[in-house]
Amino acid sequence: MLYVMQRKNHGELAAHVARVEGQLAAVRAALDADDCGKAARTLLAASRSLSSARALCVSEFLSGKIYKHAPVKDKALLADVRSLMKA
Repeated sequence: MLYVMQRKNHGELAAHVARVEGQLAAVRAALDADDCGKAARTLLAASRSLSSARALCVSEFLSGKIYKHAPVKDKALLADVRSLMKA
């Protein structure tokens, strides 16, 4: 069964992707300018943004596909997993 992400979270994820695209373009420009320090800092920011996007995707999947159908006793555990993904 296909899972469709909520529109709000879809927009949030699209913003993350756009940010990463801009950061990668800035990395290329910094490398072309032989500014390795700026390239490294920008790569770190891009890496964090990708990590955040991944956590959003997993959290959204857990919420919409698994949490919604879980028995009541498992919802607390799934809430803990979601909070750990966002940490």
